[in-house]
Amino acid sequence: MRVWQSAATLMASLVTSGALAETVSGRITFPGSSLPATVTYLRNLDGDALHQLALKRGETEFSIDVQTGRYWVFVRPDEPGLTGLYGGHTQYSLCRRAGASGAATACEDHALAEVVVQPGGGVTRVEVDDWLLSDASALEIDRILGNAPGVIDSAELGRPRYSEYRVAPVTTAPPQVDVSSDPRAAGLAAQLQEAAAAGSNFAGRFTLVRVGCGEQCEQVAIIDQSNGGVSFPDQLTQVFSTLPCRAERALEFRDDSRLIEFTRREAEFVITDSLLWDVDKRAFAPLAQYRRSLERFCAGTTPVP
Repeated sequence: MRVWQSAATLMASLVTSGALAETVSGRITFPGSSLPATVTYLRNLDGDALHQLALKRGETEFSIDVQTGRYWVFVRPDEPGLTGLYGGHTQYSLCRRAGASGAATACEDHALAEVVVQPGGGVTRVEVDDWLLSDASALEIDRILGNAPGVIDSAELGRPRYSEYRVAPVTTAPPQVDVSSDPRAAGLAAQLQEAAAAGSNFAGRFTLVRVGCGEQCEQVAIIDQSNGGVSFPDQLTQVFSTLPCRAERALEFRDDSRLIEFTRREAEFVITDSLLWDVDKRAFAPLAQYRRSLERFCAGTTPVP
């Protein structure tokens, strides 16, 4: 069982020994309605040390004791549905802090920025506010965290990427769910309203909810945070728990992208459908389908786009 402590009292774990004489602290800003549970990382660029700190949902401040040196600071959400999403302290963060005019358009570099911790420099303060990291930075974080792909084939390389269908998350007041928007919504009103109150988790302004439809079966409902409308996508009316391993990959999606991946077992193969959400039609359109053996899927070599 995971035991949470306040960020003010919890110390990051170290993979190397050594005196920890300095401190890096900061604030995490998330584009959604609330910050999910996260793990904050400080990667020492002068060695192999990786410091990490777990924060509970809604906790935005962190403080980690480190040695002097150069660091990258990045964050990984630790909740379902946010696979492959990273936030970081980047050149974009520095640009915004410098007060560039028209920051939303003038600050376009999303590469991780070095944080230099000097001896006797006191507390080094950073902002983690960039969730649109460059592909190079995201791949480097994958490598650091052990998520980098192994040997992959051309079909994997050609899979749609979440970053290709990014949308800006929109923060709105939780809506009243419109149960009249779909006949199936009425019987799920309480569950849907509770999910809507938690805020968006998909495609900028939508909340994806998984509800039971029988033994080892779920169906997906999607709530529009702008008006409370509910949709039940045809492709996700029955999501069965049939994966032989890595069950958490049955449905993968992000708050800042219209792409979703639906993975299921068919005989001795695992099939992944890449589906693209049409915001106006409130429906999915198929983009691609990827097929591989059970052995390959369970080996964990599929890259996270």
